[in-house]
Amino acid sequence: MTQILRIPILRTCILTLVAIALMVVIPLLSLRPSLSVEFTPPDRGTPEQVDAGGTRFADFERPGERVVPVFMDGQELECPLSAILPPENYGLTRQAYPTIFYHTPPVEGIEVIFSLRDAQETLIYQTRYLTGPDHGTYGLPIPAYVNVPPLHPYQAYSWTVEIPDLEASVSGTIVRVNTTASFDEAFATASAEERLQLLADAGLWYDMLDQLAQLHRENPDDPQWSRLWMQIAEDAELMKVGDKPLL
Repeated sequence: MTQILRIPILRTCILTLVAIALMVVIPLLSLRPSLSVEFTPPDRGTPEQVDAGGTRFADFERPGERVVPVFMDGQELECPLSAILPPENYGLTRQAYPTIFYHTPPVEGIEVIFSLRDAQETLIYQTRYLTGPDHGTYGLPIPAYVNVPPLHPYQAYSWTVEIPDLEASVSGTIVRVNTTASFDEAFATASAEERLQLLADAGLWYDMLDQLAQLHRENPDDPQWSRLWMQIAEDAELMKVGDKPLL
Protein backbone atom coordinates (compact mmCIF):
# COMPACT_ATOMS: atom_id res chain seq x y z
CA MET A 1 0.00 0.00 0.00
CA THR A 2 2.84 2.38 0.86
CA GLN A 3 4.55 1.67 -2.44
CA ILE A 4 1.34 2.44 -4.39
CA LEU A 5 0.94 5.88 -2.70
CA ARG A 6 4.58 6.86 -3.32
CA ILE A 7 4.14 7.27 -7.11
CA PRO A 8 1.31 9.86 -6.99
CA ILE A 9 3.19 11.82 -4.31
CA LEU A 10 6.37 11.82 -6.41
CA ARG A 11 4.43 12.89 -9.49
CA THR A 12 2.85 15.75 -7.53
CA CYS A 13 6.28 16.93 -6.33
CA ILE A 14 7.68 16.87 -9.87
CA LEU A 15 4.73 18.85 -11.26
CA THR A 16 5.10 21.40 -8.47
CA LEU A 17 8.81 21.86 -9.19
CA VAL A 18 8.10 22.27 -12.91
CA ALA A 19 5.47 24.91 -12.19
CA ILE A 20 7.86 26.82 -9.93
CA ALA A 21 10.58 26.65 -12.57
CA LEU A 22 8.23 28.02 -15.22
CA MET A 23 7.21 30.86 -12.93
CA VAL A 24 10.87 31.86 -12.65
CA VAL A 25 11.99 31.23 -16.24
CA ILE A 26 9.11 32.86 -18.14
CA PRO A 27 9.63 36.36 -16.63
CA LEU A 28 13.36 36.05 -17.26
CA LEU A 29 12.78 35.17 -20.90
CA SER A 30 10.50 38.18 -21.29
CA LEU A 31 13.17 40.59 -20.08
CA ARG A 32 14.80 42.59 -22.85
CA PRO A 33 18.58 42.25 -23.04
CA SER A 34 20.46 45.28 -21.78
CA LEU A 35 21.24 47.65 -24.64
CA SER A 36 24.72 49.12 -24.83
CA VAL A 37 25.93 51.66 -27.39
CA GLU A 38 29.60 52.22 -28.12
CA PHE A 39 30.38 55.37 -30.09
CA THR A 40 33.12 55.18 -32.72
CA PRO A 41 34.98 58.53 -33.00
CA PRO A 42 35.70 59.22 -36.68
CA ASP A 43 39.26 60.45 -36.09
CA ARG A 44 40.25 57.07 -34.67
CA GLY A 45 39.66 55.29 -37.95
CA THR A 46 37.11 56.41 -40.51
CA PRO A 47 33.95 54.32 -40.10
CA GLU A 48 33.16 52.32 -43.23
CA GLN A 49 29.56 53.55 -43.16
CA VAL A 50 30.64 57.12 -43.91
CA ASP A 51 32.03 58.47 -47.17
CA ALA A 52 34.95 60.65 -46.08
CA GLY A 53 34.81 62.68 -49.28
CA GLY A 54 38.59 62.92 -49.38
CA THR A 55 38.61 64.57 -45.95
CA ARG A 56 40.70 63.83 -42.87
CA PHE A 57 38.22 64.12 -40.04
CA ALA A 58 40.94 64.98 -37.52
CA ASP A 59 41.40 68.26 -39.42
CA PHE A 60 38.07 69.41 -38.01
CA GLU A 61 39.31 69.38 -34.43
CA ARG A 62 39.08 72.87 -33.01
CA PRO A 63 40.29 74.19 -29.67
CA GLY A 64 37.49 75.48 -27.52
CA GLU A 65 35.82 75.10 -24.17
CA ARG A 66 33.44 72.15 -23.96
CA VAL A 67 32.76 72.54 -20.25
CA VAL A 68 32.76 75.83 -18.31
CA PRO A 69 31.99 76.05 -14.58
CA VAL A 70 29.32 78.65 -13.83
CA PHE A 71 29.23 80.75 -10.66
CA MET A 72 26.36 82.69 -9.14
CA ASP A 73 26.71 84.80 -5.98
CA GLY A 74 30.19 83.37 -5.53
CA GLN A 75 28.96 79.77 -5.56
CA GLU A 76 29.67 77.24 -8.31
CA LEU A 77 26.43 75.85 -9.70
CA GLU A 78 25.70 72.13 -9.68
CA CYS A 79 26.28 71.56 -13.40
CA PRO A 80 28.52 73.48 -15.79
CA LEU A 81 27.58 74.98 -19.13
CA SER A 82 28.52 72.14 -21.49
CA ALA A 83 28.83 71.51 -25.21
CA ILE A 84 27.75 67.88 -25.60
CA LEU A 85 30.61 66.62 -27.74
CA PRO A 86 33.40 64.05 -27.59
CA PRO A 87 36.81 65.25 -26.32
CA GLU A 88 37.79 66.04 -29.92
CA ASN A 89 35.28 68.92 -29.71
CA TYR A 90 33.60 68.14 -33.03
CA GLY A 91 31.04 65.68 -34.33
CA LEU A 92 29.50 64.44 -37.55
CA THR A 93 25.93 64.49 -38.87
CA ARG A 94 24.19 63.21 -41.99
CA GLN A 95 21.45 65.85 -41.66
CA ALA A 96 21.21 69.10 -43.61
CA TYR A 97 19.39 70.58 -40.60
CA PRO A 98 20.69 68.73 -37.54
CA THR A 99 19.93 69.05 -33.84
CA ILE A 100 22.71 70.35 -31.59
CA PHE A 101 22.90 69.40 -27.92
CA TYR A 102 24.18 71.38 -24.96
CA HIS A 103 23.60 71.62 -21.22
CA THR A 104 22.72 74.85 -19.43
CA PRO A 105 23.11 75.30 -15.65
CA PRO A 106 20.02 75.15 -13.40
CA VAL A 107 19.11 78.83 -13.45
CA GLU A 108 15.66 79.83 -14.65
CA GLY A 109 14.97 82.99 -16.63
CA ILE A 110 18.48 83.82 -17.93
CA GLU A 111 19.21 84.60 -21.57
CA VAL A 112 20.90 82.00 -23.76
CA ILE A 113 22.33 82.94 -27.17
CA PHE A 114 22.94 80.18 -29.71
CA SER A 115 24.97 81.03 -32.83
CA LEU A 116 25.99 78.97 -35.86
CA ARG A 117 28.76 80.15 -38.21
CA ASP A 118 30.32 78.73 -41.36
CA ALA A 119 34.02 78.17 -42.02
CA GLN A 120 34.42 81.86 -42.95
CA GLU A 121 32.90 82.87 -39.58
CA THR A 122 29.78 84.20 -41.31
CA LEU A 123 26.76 84.05 -39.03
CA ILE A 124 24.32 81.48 -40.46
CA TYR A 125 21.77 81.29 -37.66
CA GLN A 126 21.23 82.82 -34.25
CA THR A 127 18.50 82.54 -31.66
CA ARG A 128 17.98 83.93 -28.17
CA TYR A 129 15.70 82.63 -25.43
CA LEU A 130 15.25 82.50 -21.66
CA THR A 131 15.87 79.30 -19.74
CA GLY A 132 12.87 77.49 -18.31
CA PRO A 133 12.35 75.41 -15.16
CA ASP A 134 13.60 72.11 -16.62
CA HIS A 135 17.21 71.21 -15.87
CA GLY A 136 18.85 68.97 -18.41
CA THR A 137 20.58 68.65 -21.77
CA TYR A 138 18.72 70.35 -24.58
CA GLY A 139 18.56 69.58 -28.27
CA LEU A 140 18.23 72.68 -30.43
CA PRO A 141 17.19 71.87 -34.02
CA ILE A 142 18.55 74.09 -36.79
CA PRO A 143 15.32 75.21 -38.46
CA ALA A 144 14.72 74.66 -42.16
CA TYR A 145 11.94 77.24 -42.42
CA VAL A 146 13.59 80.59 -41.58
CA ASN A 147 15.83 80.99 -44.64
CA VAL A 148 18.70 79.11 -42.99
CA PRO A 149 20.80 77.41 -45.70
CA PRO A 150 21.43 73.67 -45.29
CA LEU A 151 24.81 72.53 -44.02
CA HIS A 152 27.16 71.82 -46.90
CA PRO A 153 28.93 68.45 -46.76
CA TYR A 154 32.54 68.31 -45.54
CA GLN A 155 32.59 71.90 -44.31
CA ALA A 156 33.18 72.72 -40.67
CA TYR A 157 30.53 74.84 -38.97
CA SER A 158 31.18 76.27 -35.52
CA TRP A 159 28.47 76.82 -32.94
CA THR A 160 28.49 78.73 -29.70
CA VAL A 161 26.22 78.84 -26.66
CA GLU A 162 26.59 81.99 -24.57
CA ILE A 163 25.04 83.05 -21.27
CA PRO A 164 26.01 86.75 -21.07
CA ASP A 165 24.68 87.32 -17.54
CA LEU A 166 26.97 84.56 -16.23
CA GLU A 167 29.90 85.44 -18.51
CA ALA A 168 30.04 81.87 -19.80
CA SER A 169 30.21 80.34 -23.26
CA VAL A 170 31.04 77.00 -24.87
CA SER A 171 31.63 76.07 -28.48
CA GLY A 172 31.84 73.09 -30.80
CA THR A 173 32.11 72.06 -34.42
CA ILE A 174 29.70 70.15 -36.63
CA VAL A 175 30.45 68.58 -40.02
CA ARG A 176 27.88 67.14 -42.38
CA VAL A 177 28.94 63.98 -44.22
CA ASN A 178 27.44 61.60 -46.75
CA THR A 179 26.77 58.03 -45.70
CA THR A 180 27.34 55.01 -47.93
CA ALA A 181 24.60 53.25 -49.88
CA SER A 182 24.92 50.17 -47.67
CA PHE A 183 24.44 52.29 -44.53
CA ASP A 184 21.38 54.03 -46.01
CA GLU A 185 19.85 50.68 -46.93
CA ALA A 186 20.43 49.21 -43.47
CA PHE A 187 19.17 52.37 -41.76
CA ALA A 188 15.94 52.43 -43.78
CA THR A 189 14.89 48.98 -42.59
CA ALA A 190 16.26 49.12 -39.02
CA SER A 191 14.23 49.47 -35.85
CA ALA A 192 14.59 52.58 -33.70
CA GLU A 193 16.99 50.79 -31.36
CA GLU A 194 19.01 49.36 -34.27
CA ARG A 195 19.27 52.84 -35.79
CA LEU A 196 20.82 54.11 -32.57
CA GLN A 197 23.60 51.52 -32.83
CA LEU A 198 24.08 52.14 -36.57
CA LEU A 199 24.57 55.86 -35.95
CA ALA A 200 27.03 55.18 -33.13
CA ASP A 201 29.01 52.72 -35.28
CA ALA A 202 29.17 55.29 -38.09
CA GLY A 203 30.52 58.00 -35.78
CA LEU A 204 27.49 60.25 -36.37
CA TRP A 205 27.53 61.92 -32.96
CA TYR A 206 24.75 64.48 -33.40
CA ASP A 207 22.37 62.01 -35.03
CA MET A 208 23.06 59.38 -32.36
CA LEU A 209 22.09 61.82 -29.59
CA ASP A 210 19.00 62.93 -31.50
CA GLN A 211 17.89 59.31 -31.94
CA LEU A 212 18.45 58.59 -28.23
CA ALA A 213 16.48 61.71 -27.23
CA GLN A 214 13.59 60.63 -29.46
CA LEU A 215 13.55 57.16 -27.91
CA HIS A 216 13.53 58.70 -24.43
CA ARG A 217 10.66 61.07 -25.30
CA GLU A 218 8.60 58.22 -26.77
CA ASN A 219 9.24 55.92 -23.78
CA PRO A 220 9.99 58.20 -20.79
CA ASP A 221 9.38 55.39 -18.28
CA ASP A 222 11.96 53.07 -19.88
CA PRO A 223 15.09 53.35 -17.69
CA GLN A 224 17.46 52.02 -20.33
CA TRP A 225 17.46 55.33 -22.22
CA SER A 226 18.58 57.24 -19.13
CA ARG A 227 21.21 54.58 -18.49
CA LEU A 228 22.49 54.85 -22.06
CA TRP A 229 22.67 58.64 -21.80
CA MET A 230 24.73 58.32 -18.61
CA GLN A 231 27.04 55.84 -20.37
CA ILE A 232 27.53 58.12 -23.38
CA ALA A 233 28.14 61.18 -21.17
CA GLU A 234 30.71 59.29 -19.13
CA ASP A 235 32.51 58.03 -22.25
CA ALA A 236 32.64 61.63 -23.51
CA GLU A 237 34.03 62.85 -20.15
CA LEU A 238 30.84 64.78 -19.40
CA MET A 239 29.99 62.99 -16.17
CA LYS A 240 28.46 65.99 -14.38
CA VAL A 241 25.59 66.26 -16.89
CA GLY A 242 25.03 62.52 -17.40
CA ASP A 243 22.67 62.13 -14.44
CA LYS A 244 20.42 64.93 -15.71
CA PRO A 245 17.77 64.26 -18.38
CA LEU A 246 18.39 64.31 -22.12
CA LEU A 247 15.48 66.53 -23.18
